Amino acid sequence: LTAGCCVATGLGTWTATAIASALAAMVYATGPVSGGNLNPAVSFALGLTGDLKWTKVVEYWAAQMLGGACAGATYSAMLAPRHVDLAPYAPYGWGSAMLAEAIYTCVLCFVVLNCAASKRNNPADDGNQFFGLAIGFVVVAGGTAV
Repeated sequence: LTAGCCVATGLGTWTATAIASALAAMVYATGPVSGGNLNPAVSFALGLTGDLKWTKVVEYWAAQMLGGACAGATYSAMLAPRHVDLAPYAPYGWGSAMLAEAIYTCVLCFVVLNCAASKRNNPADDGNQFFGLAIGFVVVAGGTAV
């Protein structure tokens, strides 16, 4: 929702920061309920490392897809008839866009695994509180760089 609204209103300078701020806030808000699992790739990474059972991964995927559909519907209702073309901007093609998306998704998963899921960096008796900011800064980095 935040991404669509920022792109549709043309405020490109702060788009990455707005998206990252919304994500960080949602990670902190949903952390006690779902561990802040808001991204299917992150849930997949947590499943691969054994930090999340595969039955939960599938449940989270369903919830994440539903949440994305609701955000898209909300965006459409709020800004109709305006819309955003979901395509790379020239001179970049789909290959470049997909490579950038893959790289920053891997960085996001790496940060989640090392800041939020790591027992060494986030022990149960002394949990860190910086994980949401670290996750948000990945989005700032990716959105600003690309």
